Amino acid sequence: MSASLARISLGAAGLLLASLLAGCGPTPSATPTARSTPVPSPTASAAGPVKPDDVLFTVSANVRAKDGSTIAIKLTAHKPLPYSNSDVKDLQKEFIDACGAGVGGQPVTAETLAAYGSILMSIDLASSVKDKPFVYPLDTYVGRSNFGQSAKGPGITATEPTFPCYGNYTWSTSGSAHAVADFESGIPGPDLTLWRYAFYGFSVPFDSNATIEACKIDLTAAATAVVSGIDGWDPNAPQSGTTCGIGYAGE
Repeated sequence: MSASLARISLGAAGLLLASLLAGCGPTPSATPTARSTPVPSPTASAAGPVKPDDVLFTVSANVRAKDGSTIAIKLTAHKPLPYSNSDVKDLQKEFIDACGAGVGGQPVTAETLAAYGSILMSIDLASSVKDKPFVYPLDTYVGRSNFGQSAKGPGITATEPTFPCYGNYTWSTSGSAHAVADFESGIPGPDLTLWRYAFYGFSVPFDSNATIEACKIDLTAAATAVVSGIDGWDPNAPQSGTTCGIGYAGE
């Protein structure tokens, strides 16, 4: 794990690829089944019950199960908290347990989080039904890999098993999952706006025979105040039939 904001530019190429996926074409029309599919509500996570007033933004869409039925999925990102906040203790433990000693990359400890000015963001993944395999596993973006992130839940798999906290994740089975995204200023003083330099959402390969339909992105006023004018954060940008996401598009 690096100790300076120089890592933002190092990760820009990967996020640019994700943003290019997000702009590949117009959103396909939702089918009647897709329109009638309920959008899931976030569920309680290891970090505690969802607090609606701490939500930053949501990314929701419809995907297909292998049996052809429609599954609504939703990513809910909450306002990040500095490592020193008493309300972040559960998130800190979850992140250290996932990314501590024995995991590829520099081990995460309470001391490293303090030294690098960490903020931790809680992210909920939810779906309208449980235990249904998706047509194709969803590439799931929950932060910025060069800072570190963790995700756990049924069907969640790290794309880089050797460095599970420094890559993305795939989501293969519907249900609920939880992620923690870490962002660091490089100095002991946290910067609560660093979450805007990441990408969040879902995609599938073009040749997967899977689709992501009825993409909808909602930013709260708190999120808009931080990301206004930053490339990649336009919730009205066109989405393709294989991606639904939002986030930093790079310089």
